[in-house]
Amino acid sequence: MAYRSSFLLQIFANFLINTAEVLALFAMFYQFDSMGGWTLGEVALLHGMSMIAFSLGDMLTIGMDYVAPQIRSGEFDRVLTRPLSSWMNAVTSEINLRHLGQLIQGFLVLTFAFTQVNIDWSVTKVLMLIGAILTGVALFMALFTVEAIFSFWTVNGVEAINAFTYGGSDLAQFPMHVFGRTLRVLFIWIIPVAFVTYYPALYLLDKPDPLGMPGWFVLLGPVITAVFCGVVAWGWNQGIRHYRSTGS
Repeated sequence: MAYRSSFLLQIFANFLINTAEVLALFAMFYQFDSMGGWTLGEVALLHGMSMIAFSLGDMLTIGMDYVAPQIRSGEFDRVLTRPLSSWMNAVTSEINLRHLGQLIQGFLVLTFAFTQVNIDWSVTKVLMLIGAILTGVALFMALFTVEAIFSFWTVNGVEAINAFTYGGSDLAQFPMHVFGRTLRVLFIWIIPVAFVTYYPALYLLDKPDPLGMPGWFVLLGPVITAVFCGVVAWGWNQGIRHYRSTGS
């Protein structure tokens, strides 16, 4: 906050960058009435949920971006000598609030979606919405941790994993059934982004699942995300064991 103008410009720039995605959404629905049977408001609901979860996850784990250069320079040794866990030390090594721009925009898009769709609100649906966003935050935090994990074995393999972090966020903004079988398998069963936007949205909108999954499938989001986070935690521990510093 010592440089408030720069700070506010970063937030505004982040807001503008993501505005392009929202404008692209409106442009698509200017040409077409629906996308796989989903209206503009319904897809906007997916957009808002994904943008909020991703911006919070990225904001909280931005420190993982610095793991790779720390490993290459040997500065990661300091992370291992501090009293907190290595993961917590790595995460808290950097906090960047520029993603507040995307977070604000996510809430605006979600508000717009609520004005366009008819949701029969109940306590369970409110809890589903809150739970989906929190589950999404945890999932994206785990995905950014995967980027750091690969840094223990690769020189600069982070960009390859970005296809699944940023790509997963973009894919979560659209109905899952409009994608091909390969992408559906990848982002439902391996990287479960469908469980943090698509399936909760089906529940909120009382829509049937075109993929034919049973109704209770929408409740699996927290469970599957917890399993995914557990696998990522195991991978982080393996990376720590593999780390051998750089000497002098």
